[in-house]
Amino acid sequence: MATFTGREAEVERLCTLLTDGSERAVAISGPAGIGKSALALQVAHRISHLFPDGQLYVNLQGSTPDTDPLPTAEVLGRFLRSMGVAAPAILSEPEEAVAIFRSLTHGKRLLILLDNAASAEQVRHLLPGSATCCVLITSRRMLSSIDAASHSQLRGLVPEEAGALLIRLLGADRLDREAQAVAEVIPLCGELPLALSIVAARLLGRPDMSVRALADRLANEQRRLAELEIDDQAVRASFMVSYEDLGDGPAARLFRLLGLLGGPDIGVPVAAALAGLPERRTAELLDHLLESQLVVSDVPGRYRMHDLLRLFAQELAMKQESEEARALAVQGAFHCYLATARRAALSVEPLIAWRIDFVPEVLTHSGVPLDSVEAVNAWLDTEIENLVATARQAVAGADPAIAAYLSACLNTPLEQRARWREQLALGHLALEAARSTGDLRQAGLGNNDLGWALHALGKPAEALASFDRALDSWRPIGYDTGQALALNGRGAALRSLGRHEESLLALEQASAMWHRLGHARHEASCLTGIGLTHQRLGRYSEAIAAHRKALALARESNARVTEVMALGNLGEAHRLAGQADEAVTCFREALRLDRQRGLSDTYWEAEHLWGLGQATGDHACLNKSAAILHELGLITYHEARAIELDPDPEPPDAISQQL
Repeated sequence: MATFTGREAEVERLCTLLTDGSERAVAISGPAGIGKSALALQVAHRISHLFPDGQLYVNLQGSTPDTDPLPTAEVLGRFLRSMGVAAPAILSEPEEAVAIFRSLTHGKRLLILLDNAASAEQVRHLLPGSATCCVLITSRRMLSSIDAASHSQLRGLVPEEAGALLIRLLGADRLDREAQAVAEVIPLCGELPLALSIVAARLLGRPDMSVRALADRLANEQRRLAELEIDDQAVRASFMVSYEDLGDGPAARLFRLLGLLGGPDIGVPVAAALAGLPERRTAELLDHLLESQLVVSDVPGRYRMHDLLRLFAQELAMKQESEEARALAVQGAFHCYLATARRAALSVEPLIAWRIDFVPEVLTHSGVPLDSVEAVNAWLDTEIENLVATARQAVAGADPAIAAYLSACLNTPLEQRARWREQLALGHLALEAARSTGDLRQAGLGNNDLGWALHALGKPAEALASFDRALDSWRPIGYDTGQALALNGRGAALRSLGRHEESLLALEQASAMWHRLGHARHEASCLTGIGLTHQRLGRYSEAIAAHRKALALARESNARVTEVMALGNLGEAHRLAGQADEAVTCFREALRLDRQRGLSDTYWEAEHLWGLGQATGDHACLNKSAAILHELGLITYHEARAIELDPDPEPPDAISQQL
């Protein structure tokens, strides 16, 4: 109790629940080492004075390593003896013991703490029959079948509480000298009070060891669990009890396999592909792991592992699964992501099949169905961190080409949502993959996609270098499509660098190549780029002509997003030329198509709202544009607020860089 730190809100809430008459039993659940028992003891201590007839405590041993849980009959015997019942009465039939216990507790003000329960069955007969008694239960399992109890799921300490616990255990002087190292140790302990206590014990036992030295050792994932062990305390041993409760069946195997993936969470389809099981069965197993506190679910259908549990699961997988089994499991998950990414690419832009034709046709999983742009966007919002993590893991593992394939498939869906930072991350990973595979097409496409992301993020010099590297990859293999892509990118980067005549030359070369190749969509994209360069030069009639031609080509080729972009650019050219009515017509039509084609709340809607606001003087349009840009992380809150307060604001860099 002396080292209990933080959790004031939880303590107050549980004390209130047990003393205001609203609840007579509270079950606290959570994973190993999270501090359930310490919290329950703190609550019991706070409210013990309200229970003049006494307190009963028992460790039910449901999470004690190498120890069987206490039988209910034995616990009843202990309770009855402490209440003065003679041994012969205790040795009668179990039902009689329950009846005696409930009779003796009837009308009493008694507080009972059932610590470390193994199951609902173990505690059900230990609940008194009187509403005047209160019961606190702790368990690693969610004892949801105990209807009489209120359920509270405990999470890890927040960083401030974790820091306060270390200060209490080690003293402020030592920690203040190594504040940066302490800040690194806390997340490496995964918010677990048990892990933090072990770290403190190790440092107390080794006055010569710096916090920095221990932080560096904990940073090594292969050693972390071994470092979190001292005397009879060990995070690994604590986790093992929950794992062994799963038995030797499919739930245990799924737990092990989940440790092989590096993403922040997982959905049922990918988990099913990982385990090689039907989705319905996988969902049942994931819920079983959830009840056992081996995974967490913050969003329905999504599951994540505590970092230390993930390392524990990974250790088990390395020991209990063959190398072939591990490889097949990871391949199943990767192929599920990749097959779905290919579906996403073709769903948002059917005309880019050429872009992903080097992705293997035969995969071990068919992917998640995506039947609309809205479905693609929802999938991306949910999975993008996992997709980047998958590409990173692929590059570091045995199949780096997966990273190049994912980047190729996801570039257009991400670009259309202006998710340039994710494009940037995947572009870098695609290049790492190309260096491993030696594939020039992968290198060319990776550099091309990286260049566009850099250009969109306002780094035109870096973008130009990337497009030049793309050309160097495409030329030796004679891939004209790739060369046209890179020339188009060069033109955009040169425009942003103010090298307008060079920009026009590159764009005109690219446009001619696309025309010869019969790619009208890309020719339209080049033409709208030519129009933007003419705008920079003040040649508005030439800009309008280029944008109109681009718009016509986009419509002829059913290039839906290119059409919207061309409309917005045409509107901006009309606005700059002083043709406000024509500009307003273009921007309103672009906004209508944004909403019709799944581009609401994207950069493109923000750009078109800004253009409309400038053309009409409607500040509400500018404010809405700024709100979207802020939501996308393209401008800060202060920039959005400045736009709101300025009667005539300048276009934010996120927009001016694109025009």
